[in-house]
Amino acid sequence: MIEVRPAELDDVAACVELAAGLAGPPRSRLLVQGALERRELLVAEAGGEVIGTLAYRTDWFGCSLVTLVSVRGDWRRRGVARALYRALEVRISSPRLFSSTPETNAEAIRMHGALGFTPSGYVDNLPQGARELLFYKRLEPGADGSPTSSVL
Repeated sequence: MIEVRPAELDDVAACVELAAGLAGPPRSRLLVQGALERRELLVAEAGGEVIGTLAYRTDWFGCSLVTLVSVRGDWRRRGVARALYRALEVRISSPRLFSSTPETNAEAIRMHGALGFTPSGYVDNLPQGARELLFYKRLEPGADGSPTSSVL
């Protein structure tokens, strides 16, 4: 069973390891520590092990933005990213959620579509060289007034 919870200090090493494949070791440590300090870092856990992480910001042009999502290789395509995004959607108060991926990551592009995101634009001239595709998802307010996903 997959459990998603806010990250704790003890989770930093596992989150940095997961993020290192995407952002490189030095940058991943800064990204993870910054998200932890802002309390904007989630972990997915199974059997007491961190198997996924999601970092986000809630101050991006008045919207929320996923800045990192990474799932351990042996847990991919098993609902971990979906569980992380669901947990995020019930935590944020913004009705607008953005996420991105390089245009070369076909699997992540398909995942965004499956999670109800729509294309929203792109950013060129980033250091990694590939165009970064932006995705957008409108969250509908729940009974308590907090946003909930309209597609999940």
